[in-house]
Amino acid sequence: MKEILTIQVGQCGNNLASSFWEGAMLEHQIQADGLLTDPQEPVGNQSVYFQEASNGRHVPRSVLVDLEPTIMDKIRKGSMGGLFKPENIISGMNGAWNNWAKGYYTEGVEIIDQVMDAIRKQLEQSDVTNIFQMVHSLGGGTGSGLGSLICDKLREEYENLAIYNQAVLPEFINGVMDGYNGGLAIRHLLDASNQVLLIQNVALCEICIYQLQLPKPTYTNLNKVITDHFLCFTSAWRFHSCVDEKEITDMMHPFKCSSLSYIKDNVLFNLTCQTELLPKSIAVSTGQIPEMVKSEIQIISTSQNKQNQTALIQCAKSITQPLEKGRSLFSNLFRRRAFLQIFQNEGMEELEFQESLDKLQQQIQIYKQL
Repeated sequence: MKEILTIQVGQCGNNLASSFWEGAMLEHQIQADGLLTDPQEPVGNQSVYFQEASNGRHVPRSVLVDLEPTIMDKIRKGSMGGLFKPENIISGMNGAWNNWAKGYYTEGVEIIDQVMDAIRKQLEQSDVTNIFQMVHSLGGGTGSGLGSLICDKLREEYENLAIYNQAVLPEFINGVMDGYNGGLAIRHLLDASNQVLLIQNVALCEICIYQLQLPKPTYTNLNKVITDHFLCFTSAWRFHSCVDEKEITDMMHPFKCSSLSYIKDNVLFNLTCQTELLPKSIAVSTGQIPEMVKSEIQIISTSQNKQNQTALIQCAKSITQPLEKGRSLFSNLFRRRAFLQIFQNEGMEELEFQESLDKLQQQIQIYKQL
């Protein structure tokens, strides 16, 4: 049996996770008050994502974190606010000002003990938590910096548990901070996580416009696409099947940065880039396996996912496209020592920039050898 603890960080991570919880409740037929629609006929294994309280309500296994209170207040007042444990909703007051170093070294440090205490208590109340699912952006200071700090702390304290990052890549159109934040974060995630499942807004927009025929996609549309991917990815744990997260880790090593996809109605949806199926793709969770993928991928689990979707983790050379874009911007900025003082004022050393750049280049080279 699997239990997944979701840690949603920053504005992007919490908005995305809110959509995810709505989707998870719908799949498991859990009402807005946390009660099952039909207690006599539960749908799937709700305990993977929800903890059943003594009053029969199903509470999300989640810790919600931000460095400023706005999004936390919005969640508390929202339709699902009453479902989350109040002590698991944690916020700072000052924000990270789009600065990785503030999230990792200063503002994040102010609340990290509270975050880790909430995680520890959640684990103590669980039977067998196997996986940490982190949801955050790599562009903003909170998602990138505090997300990196939490990830490092998780690996330090829970070395035998798996960490999966659903990480939204920055667009790099804002220049300085996005370029630095993304590169600095990826270094820490590669060191601490089992898998970094990359998400790119450009790819999401292309899915909505060209595959789903939504000419003007909204954030709600984009979040729905990501939610479908997440739920498909974990369906093998939630619908009468089994997949060992260690098997995924062993098969994907050293391709820690990877792309999460799914196939529905013989159409491939990829969250990171336009890519073809390769032998390095593995089917983590499948409903009905399409003929188009049977000879191209390795299947490690099947499930009774009623939506008949096939979830894939993919390693393809095309994943280097967004990574190289970020590396190029990071390198150009660092070569000129542009705006380093802003980060160094928060306690960073210049060596960390070079180490992050080297780590990103190493991951790109691994993919180029495919």
